[in-house]
Amino acid sequence: MAVLRIKSSKKPLLTVVRSKQWTEKMVYLLLANKAYKYKNGRSRIVYIGTTAQGAGRPAASAVNKASDAFGKLHGVKKIEVYIVTCSRRKALQSWLYLESALLYTFRKEYFELPKYNKQRGRSHSDLFKRSALEKVILQFGS
Repeated sequence: MAVLRIKSSKKPLLTVVRSKQWTEKMVYLLLANKAYKYKNGRSRIVYIGTTAQGAGRPAASAVNKASDAFGKLHGVKKIEVYIVTCSRRKALQSWLYLESALLYTFRKEYFELPKYNKQRGRSHSDLFKRSALEKVILQFGS
């Protein structure tokens, strides 16, 4: 019987960097290296998610969504993860409202949800400035 060959990658496939923003409850954006076509323009954002189950979730979600994107989106070779946080308020799950507001803002800008999101967001205009939400979406979108 022939022996099996072993190969390893020369570059890291996934790098996780700890930052001050890294908490158990935060929102993250997954961006493809190539802009995806939506009804009202192009955006690199393919997913907006939250770490409701703990701080390890962005990395697991990135790997899961990246696997989908690599198979379905032509030309996607890299997925980046960015963290978006907001200040806390007592007795308020602000990270869930932030995710919802970002989804709403994305849908308002591009007329549909990011490629791998399923649930719609709400505006939450009483909690966040519209201009700040739009700035995040446009900053990472193009």
